[in-house]
Amino acid sequence: MTELVKYDITDAAIAEMEGLYMGLVIVDLEDKEQFDAVHSARMVVKGKRVEVEKRRKELKADALEWGRKVDSEAKRIFGKLEPIETHLDREEKKVTDEQKRIKEEADRKERENIEKRVAALAKFGVVLPFMEVATMPDEEFAGRLTQAEDAYLAEQKRLADEAAARKAENERLEKVRKEQEAEAAKLAEAQRKIDEANAKLEADKKALADEKKAEQERKDRETFEAQAKENARIQAEKDAKGKAEREVREAKERVEQEAAEKARAEALRPDKEKLLAWASDLLNMVHPNVKSEVALDIVGKTMGIIYQAAKDLNRAAREM
Repeated sequence: MTELVKYDITDAAIAEMEGLYMGLVIVDLEDKEQFDAVHSARMVVKGKRVEVEKRRKELKADALEWGRKVDSEAKRIFGKLEPIETHLDREEKKVTDEQKRIKEEADRKERENIEKRVAALAKFGVVLPFMEVATMPDEEFAGRLTQAEDAYLAEQKRLADEAAARKAENERLEKVRKEQEAEAAKLAEAQRKIDEANAKLEADKKALADEKKAEQERKDRETFEAQAKENARIQAEKDAKGKAEREVREAKERVEQEAAEKARAEALRPDKEKLLAWASDLLNMVHPNVKSEVALDIVGKTMGIIYQAAKDLNRAAREM
């Protein structure tokens, strides 16, 4: 297709311009000769480009006109063919639509028949796979339906019989329950009377026991009080005697203790007097007359120790 497109410039001419002009550069922006050479070359290349663009438009104009002619002729032919095709399509559609309607009607009837089968079986509590019901021959289905109905009716009769039997049993049990309740009521009434009699008997026994217990408690209290008075009298005599004996004993111990303390003090008096004299001597001790600060500090500390020792000695001696 590209062989039919002809332009006035060849690839060889373009290659020649590339060799001549791609080496042109402007080194000095003030150099007019370099600028003119580049400008002249650009104008040559531009002229060729403009010629190619003009030729392109000419060639394309012919192509567009040819395309319009092709489309116009095709449209004319389509206009003649379209009524024929439409007529034939309409006639064909009559058949295909009828075939579709017949198929849809047959499908609908088949679906309704299957649904009726499923519903008929479900009425008697039988559920089968859909495809099995759909493909089952009519005779086989009729037999299965009869079996299902017979089994259903038999089951219903069995359930009804069981319900009747349960009802009769429940009525019997209810009758027995009422009879048992009536008998239990009689027994409860009789037991109530017995309980009342037993309660009265227990109350009388308790009253008599309480009376006896109160009398015994009174006697025990009188005996206890009399014994308590006698015990108090005896204890008072014992306490008085004990007190007198304790006072005599304590007086004797005080006399003995005073005599012992006096004897002890008399025995310790020489040593006590010596210790007191020593404490006095320590308190009256005169320290040496020193001058230096170090010596005065030593004397001060030592006299403090001696003074405290003398006080402790004096107190200990007096407490002997």
